[in-house]
Amino acid sequence: MPETRSRPAAETSPTGALTVDSAASDPQEMVNSMGLVLLESSNQPRFMGTSSGVTFAKMVLAAIKDDAFAPHDGTVGQSKPHPRILAPSTAHAAASLPPRHAAEHIVDVYFSYRTPHVPILVRSRVEEVMDRVYGSKEVLGSGLSSVHERDMFIANIVFAVGLHGMPVAGGGRPSQSETCFHAALKCVEGLLAYSPSDLETLTVVLLLAQYIELNPSQGSLWQLTGFALRLAIDLGLHWETNNILAMPEPLLNQRRRLYWATYRFDRYLCITLGRPFGIAELSMNSKFPDPYIPETQPQGEMTSLETYNQCCSNHFLKLYILESEIKHVLYHQLQGSSLAYPRANYELWFPEIQSRLRTWKEEIPTTRDETDSIYSLPSWWEAHYCNALLLLHRPTPRVPRPTKSSLQTCFDVARQAIQSIKSLQREGRSDEIRTAASIVEVMTASQDCASTLSALAERFADAGGCRDAFERLSSTTLKWLLSCRDGSANGEAGPPPTLGSEMDSLRDIAPFSSHGWQAEGLTSIFPDEPYEFAQFLSTAAQWEDLSGIGDIFHPF
Repeated sequence: MPETRSRPAAETSPTGALTVDSAASDPQEMVNSMGLVLLESSNQPRFMGTSSGVTFAKMVLAAIKDDAFAPHDGTVGQSKPHPRILAPSTAHAAASLPPRHAAEHIVDVYFSYRTPHVPILVRSRVEEVMDRVYGSKEVLGSGLSSVHERDMFIANIVFAVGLHGMPVAGGGRPSQSETCFHAALKCVEGLLAYSPSDLETLTVVLLLAQYIELNPSQGSLWQLTGFALRLAIDLGLHWETNNILAMPEPLLNQRRRLYWATYRFDRYLCITLGRPFGIAELSMNSKFPDPYIPETQPQGEMTSLETYNQCCSNHFLKLYILESEIKHVLYHQLQGSSLAYPRANYELWFPEIQSRLRTWKEEIPTTRDETDSIYSLPSWWEAHYCNALLLLHRPTPRVPRPTKSSLQTCFDVARQAIQSIKSLQREGRSDEIRTAASIVEVMTASQDCASTLSALAERFADAGGCRDAFERLSSTTLKWLLSCRDGSANGEAGPPPTLGSEMDSLRDIAPFSSHGWQAEGLTSIFPDEPYEFAQFLSTAAQWEDLSGIGDIFHPF
């Protein structure tokens, strides 16, 4: 056969050749032709093609750790080039599904306790997926070949998130959660490479981030959130023009739901780890999802529980907006004030933000119906409200030495937060503050926190490291506090804190370098290593490697 050579599209297509020639000879024609380039996102199926061998799917999968389930070749210390291939035992286990009644319970847990404050999926869609998966005749056989890959991904990721942290007989953590997650990973590359729409691509990335948030040892939530935020901005979800507002209400609601889920992940990481925001509030005008508009028309009206959950989710987002403002005013390091970037008037702003926080708490949605949801727990709202108050009143770069009133508020809300977290588990420096605080109150709060961490360590294995670190710090703090008070009773000044040896002992618990180890600092326990310590906090609840995985739903 004669040899054929591929030619550029401009040579094989008369239209392409005409465009290239005319554009080269007429600059105005080039401008006109560039105006025809599609800049807006499309809901049509498309292939996210390779660029130097790197696809978007590969970037997403690179942010997820799958080494524990990768088969190894004979070379010591090296693995096969494709670590995403599951081991045979795992692949076999991933092909099974829980009984239908167990699946319905997991879905209830997913929407009521695991993810109501980060709504990515609507319940009606998940129920439709479960009907298709369990309604397939192949489910009763040995395979699931007739089930669409997207349905299998949604089913497995919902199972993975719903099962995470669910207690099992005999203690420990159910291995089914990770196995379902790895079964979902098998579908990711195909879903991202041949996504039916950009919104579906964003949904896949957000669902992966949802699991990684609960199990940070399995991947980088920071990278996944970055991918999701850039996708959302590329889709224009952050800014609603008149053309976007003219979209059908279900589609508009879906866009808003996905954008605010992305926003929540970004704010959660940036506020917790002290990093810059991915997008500023002034750069977005997207409204909250409408709680009264179903996204699966003409399926029917929204149930009272779905409406209540969406109202609560919108209200919870308002708290993140307030916390973003607090971080912007108190924590952002600016080179200086200018006409373009003026500094906020702290004296006027501080009482005003306090008033808005109180208003937020007073307007927490309530319902007369009995709801089996985390929103029905007052301690859940109280814990998040206390965190916002701590963010406002504690020492910050803008206010390194807070007032006595602010320090007293920090002490009170810290105790309140510990009590709230304890309730959920069952169902600064100032001589004046230390003098006013009862030693019994301090010891009680410390014991409550230690007992809560111990209870968490029974279900989350490596949380024991956090428990041990807290016990050492609280024990040292209490001994120092008692010695100071004994000295004051004898008319002697209390000795300065000597935490060197105690802080050094924490190096056995905190797995990061210690070249800048110091026992003092405002913004971090280890000020020279804030990033490493923050990473330690985000990965403190890692799990041991799983081995000998059998049937993933054997306990059911």
